[in-house]
Amino acid sequence: MRFLYETDVALPIETVFRFHESPANLPRLVEGWPGFAMLRNDGDIRVGSRTWVLQSIALGVPVAMGFRHTAYEPPLRFEEEMFHGPYRSFVHTHEFEEVEGGTRVRDRLSVTLPWCYGGELALRVAIAPWMRRFFAYRHHRLAALVESGELGRA
Repeated sequence: MRFLYETDVALPIETVFRFHESPANLPRLVEGWPGFAMLRNDGDIRVGSRTWVLQSIALGVPVAMGFRHTAYEPPLRFEEEMFHGPYRSFVHTHEFEEVEGGTRVRDRLSVTLPWCYGGELALRVAIAPWMRRFFAYRHHRLAALVESGELGRA
């Protein structure tokens, strides 16, 4: 299943990318979202770096997920793939595009769930609605950080 989320923010692309390239800012993007915790990271998002998070996805059960960064092209994009977690595949591409008045932030996800966890049906019925809410919340938080001036100081 593929997902696409976009938000335009009124900041230069370099500022927005710089904020996103620090794994320490991920908790700021999801602050207040239930069941999320940053476990550890390698301190950057360059190719080969890893980030571990804990997230309650379904029924409040916390799941540890490990991501390996597979692309790093500042200030235009970076990407990570899950190497540990419940998904058969999970690729998350972050794209940044200059637009009039600022930057378009785009999250592209390609996700599959193994049959032992319900496969495509569980993905469509349970995971996809949760994921849509999660990324809508994340983009709302990004806009709030920009509006408050916090992102510009990051």
